Amino acid sequence: MVPEPPMTAARNDHALSEVIGFILLLVVIITAFSIYLTYSVPAQGRENEILHMNEVRDQFVTYKIGVDALWTNSQVGTAMSTSFNLGTQGTATQGGLSFIPIMNPVPSGGTLALNQRQEVLTVQSKGLIRDGTVISNQTLVPGSLPFNATPQQFIVNISDTTPSDYSSGKRSVLVQQGQNWSVNVTVNPRTTYYNYSTSCSPGCIYADGTKYTGTDITIDVYKNGVMVLQDYTVYKNIQPRSSVPNYTVNLLDDAYGLNKYLKEQQYPMAVTFSRYGTLVSGYGIVAIADEYDKVAVHSVNLGALEYSANNNYWIPQTYYYQNGGVFLQQENSTYKLPPTITFSYDNRTGIISVKVIELPFQQTNSLNLGGNSPAQVRTQVTGIQSLPYSQTYNNTKWINLSISTNDSRAAAVWFRYFTDSINITAGVPNNTAYPYYFSGLSTTQAFLRINGTGTSENQYDVHAEGLQATLSATVQGG
Repeated sequence: MVPEPPMTAARNDHALSEVIGFILLLVVIITAFSIYLTYSVPAQGRENEILHMNEVRDQFVTYKIGVDALWTNSQVGTAMSTSFNLGTQGTATQGGLSFIPIMNPVPSGGTLALNQRQEVLTVQSKGLIRDGTVISNQTLVPGSLPFNATPQQFIVNISDTTPSDYSSGKRSVLVQQGQNWSVNVTVNPRTTYYNYSTSCSPGCIYADGTKYTGTDITIDVYKNGVMVLQDYTVYKNIQPRSSVPNYTVNLLDDAYGLNKYLKEQQYPMAVTFSRYGTLVSGYGIVAIADEYDKVAVHSVNLGALEYSANNNYWIPQTYYYQNGGVFLQQENSTYKLPPTITFSYDNRTGIISVKVIELPFQQTNSLNLGGNSPAQVRTQVTGIQSLPYSQTYNNTKWINLSISTNDSRAAAVWFRYFTDSINITAGVPNNTAYPYYFSGLSTTQAFLRINGTGTSENQYDVHAEGLQATLSATVQGG
């Protein structure tokens, strides 16, 4: 009879199989967690960071709109506040195991910086630059007078050489510029016809049957040979005075429609002045801001408000606001919203217009704040001043805009903006024989040179205007 094996061996085999099963279960769980950590968590982190960067973009758009509202409405000293979330903080979409800390994506942070960039805008031009403080007066007597720019004041004085009765016939002063425009200022006695006659004195009936009812000063305006204003009364029932001049007529009064029209004319222009009638002593006083045809250069450090993301799962990105534009910088740079330097083209006159709005941050404002908490940016406009270009429509012969920087990506994006905005947006044509404009790019500079549509650098065929609004910003939080 064969003896049975001991019971302890069977029990040991059974215990060993349970251990192996538990180990296999752990392997499965660990493998599942590893797959989740390897694929799902980075995917969630990437999604969080993409959503956060879209939020940052929208916050910069909101910031740009707010700053534009300040300077366009001349709100000097008025502050606005804008919030920026510096990090994802793990608040976006999470997986089903997000209650376990290790299963969450690592929150990413970021850095909010002010004036850490070094882009410098330089504007160089040749044309009429106005002083803005000194006014020169020129007397326009019968003859011709050259105008280099639209006058600030254009006054015609009317008086009699021997002050007496203004009823003694029609007399006038004519101011004109070739066939483009003319203004006739007239001393105009008013009469009404009657069928009987008598001896005459002011207010009486003349021998020819007309009754004198008073004298007015009237104005007629012609533009391009077309009368646009006829017999418009400036002074009614005028009376002799002992002082000289007796009556003044400002030709740039908005009621006459000549003010805006003169700004759109080609300069320089020659204006002639003529008197008709022996008793009229008319002359003009032309007040013009001192303007100089010279090469003018000025530079401004634009500064920037920027946010750089320390993304753990997605590509590094930097958004920044600079001179009215919103830029995105990663491997390359692009602009999401264009800066406030714009161009336009008038097919009728051939004038290329350049409007330069400079929005630099005060260089004393400097900050570099990191973290993943919200931050508050408080911004105000501290001052607004016009750039000193003449108010004449065609005031410039050529203009050169350039951006100097230590960042080749910033130079490239400004170059792209210059070429896109003048060619595609403004539709300025180009001429291979004489280029209306040309641009250039290096690792440290982008520039745009506008010559105008003429065939010479001595023609006034560019209109330049603009202003500078200085920004001041402070940041709290982080």
